[in-house]
Amino acid sequence: MGGEVIVDARYRSCPGPLIILIQAVRKAKPGARIKLLSTDPRSAEDVREWATRTGHKFLGSNKVNEHFEIIVEVGGKYL
Repeated sequence: MGGEVIVDARYRSCPGPLIILIQAVRKAKPGARIKLLSTDPRSAEDVREWATRTGHKFLGSNKVNEHFEIIVEVGGKYL
C-alpha cells in the first residue's frame, strides 16, 4: 500500500476502530498515511496513545460532520 489509505470504522464502538486501524497498518508500508473514520469520540485519544507506544506518527484528528478523521503515518514497528 502506498499513499493515503482510508479506513472506515464509523458506528463501531471501542476497541473496534483501533483494531481496524491496526489491521490496516499491518498491511501498509512505512511512510504510508492512514485516515481512520470513526464516530467514537475516544478514538483520537486511543489512536494517539497507541501510535506513541508502537512507533507510528499521530498526525492529528478533525471532526467532520458526524465523524472524526484521524490520520496516522506508519512507522517501522508493527503490532
